[in-house]
Amino acid sequence: MLQAVVVVWCALGIHIAHGAATTANPGCGTVPADIVFLLDASGSVGSSNFQKQKAFVARFANSFNIGPHNVQIGVTTFSTSTHNQFNLNKYSSKAPLVQAINSIPYQSGSTMTSQALTYVTQNSFTHAAGDRDHVANILIVMTDGQSNNKPATISASDKLHHTNIKTFAIGIGSGHR
Repeated sequence: MLQAVVVVWCALGIHIAHGAATTANPGCGTVPADIVFLLDASGSVGSSNFQKQKAFVARFANSFNIGPHNVQIGVTTFSTSTHNQFNLNKYSSKAPLVQAINSIPYQSGSTMTSQALTYVTQNSFTHAAGDRDHVANILIVMTDGQSNNKPATISASDKLHHTNIKTFAIGIGSGHR
């Protein structure tokens, strides 16, 4: 449990602001964790904000020691459909991971958040996807919050919160809605 608290503290210590560098708290790079990013690639987010999401994830990855005994990162994107970009166990070093993050395509389309939350709950934190026993599971959802089916999103979120996955949401976009 202490390990999960340290990883969560580290994840909370990473920040992004207009033009600000993303940094991690000292000592965070050595704490093992399985971290999946769920990125909103819908039309309401837009290409520019999607690029900002990818830049954030790349800076996040650069803040940690990456590998099978350290931090593992997976990425899934969603819009009308959900796309697993890569699993936790796909990249065991920083450079190819960051390159893969930067290569993720923008999709556009509707915002089917409920389907995306269900997908990561059922598929991203499995042994086949690289999930490790006794390591903190962290999901970081980046979205503008404009789900196309709010009741289904609330239901999927409730199911997610009954798992061992620590979930954080980061709002993106102009915020004028």
